[in-house]
Amino acid sequence: MRSPPRYIFIETNRRCNLKCEHCNYWHDKDTDAANYLPLPRKLEVLGEFHELNPQGAMVTCGGESMLDLDTYFGLMRECRRLGLTALSVVNGTRIQTAEMADRMIAEGPHEISISLNSPRREVHDRTRGVRGAFDKAVKALRLLLEARARVPGSTSRIYVMGLVFDESYRDLEHFYDFVLNDIGADRLKLNSLQPSFAQHDPTDAFFRDHSKVDPDELCDIIQRCNERFNLGLNPVWIEQVRMYWQSLARARDLELGWASKVETSEHICNTYDRNIMVDSYGKARLCFSDAFGGLKLKQKGDLKRFWENAGAIRREMASCNRPCGISHSVRRVSARLDPARQPPQRSFAARRADFFADLWPLRPVVDPRASESAACQE
Repeated sequence: MRSPPRYIFIETNRRCNLKCEHCNYWHDKDTDAANYLPLPRKLEVLGEFHELNPQGAMVTCGGESMLDLDTYFGLMRECRRLGLTALSVVNGTRIQTAEMADRMIAEGPHEISISLNSPRREVHDRTRGVRGAFDKAVKALRLLLEARARVPGSTSRIYVMGLVFDESYRDLEHFYDFVLNDIGADRLKLNSLQPSFAQHDPTDAFFRDHSKVDPDELCDIIQRCNERFNLGLNPVWIEQVRMYWQSLARARDLELGWASKVETSEHICNTYDRNIMVDSYGKARLCFSDAFGGLKLKQKGDLKRFWENAGAIRREMASCNRPCGISHSVRRVSARLDPARQPPQRSFAARRADFFADLWPLRPVVDPRASESAACQE
C-alpha cells in the first residue's frame, strides 16, 4: 500500500464575483452545474479520503467557493465530524457581517485565508477588477479576528494570501506590517505570480506584463522582512523564489501563459506524492492541471484505487518543471522553518514501498487526456 495523501482539494464551483486580471474563472457562470458532482457524493469522497488518512486535510477550491454556502459549509461540517483539518482561501466578499464571521469560526475552516494582491487599495481593486474589493477583504479579516476573540481557546487560524508580482514586491515590508500589525492577522503567505488561472485566451497579458520582478532585489526584501518581523522563513524556499523569478526572466514567450515553454530550472513540486485534486465533475488528479491523467470518481473505492495505482502519472510528473511548482499548495519545500509546517519524513522502507507501488500498479487508471487549461487556484 502506498503512503497516504496528505491533502484533498475539492472544487466547489467555477464562478467568481470578482474580475481578477490574473484569473478567468469569473467568465464562467456554472451553467453546467447540473453535471457537477453533487454534495452527497462529495461528502462520500471526503469519507474515502478520511479512510486513507484520518489526519489529512481538505482544501476548498473555486471560483469563489463561498458563493455556494450550502456546499461550502456542508464540506466543512463533514471535515469537523471526521476530524479532518479544513482549509480555505476566499476573497472575503461573503464575510461582511459579524454573524457570518461567527459562523466561519464555529462551523467553517480551521484555516481561513483571505486573498490580498497588495497592501495598497488602488492596486488590489484594479487587479481584482472590482472597486471596493480591498475594503471588503480587510473588513472580512477584522470581522474574523473579532469573532475569534469572542471564542476563548479558539484554534482557528486567520491568514492573508498575498500575491508577489511587479506592483507588489517592493511593498512587501509595508505588506507584512499592514497584515501583521495593523490588521493583526496570524500570517501573510506569499504566492508568486503564475500564468492566469483557467486561462481562456491565447494571450496571457497579465502574466506577460506583470512578471518584471528583480529576483535578487525581491529576495533581499524578503530577507529583510524575515529579520524585521521574525518570520522564521526557510532559506531554501527563499532561494527557490529567486530561482523561479530568474526562470521567468529568461523566458521569451510569457504572453502565451500556460502554453509558454517556460520552466523552472529546478524541480520543486511534489504534488504527486501528497495531493489529490477533485474537480467539479468528480475527476481526480494529482495536479490542478489537466495535462496529466486522472480518474472519474464513479463509485466508492475509486479514490483509493486512483491514489494507489497512479504510478505512471507520478513518473511523468516527476520531470515536470512548469511554473505552478512555486505554488504553496504543490511546492515540496515549506516557506517556514516551523517544524509543524514541515512534511512528515518518510522512512527508507516507506519510500521503497512507494517506489515499487508506483512501478507495478494493479491496473491503469488514466482517462484520456484533455487539453491543458487549468492552473493552481489559490
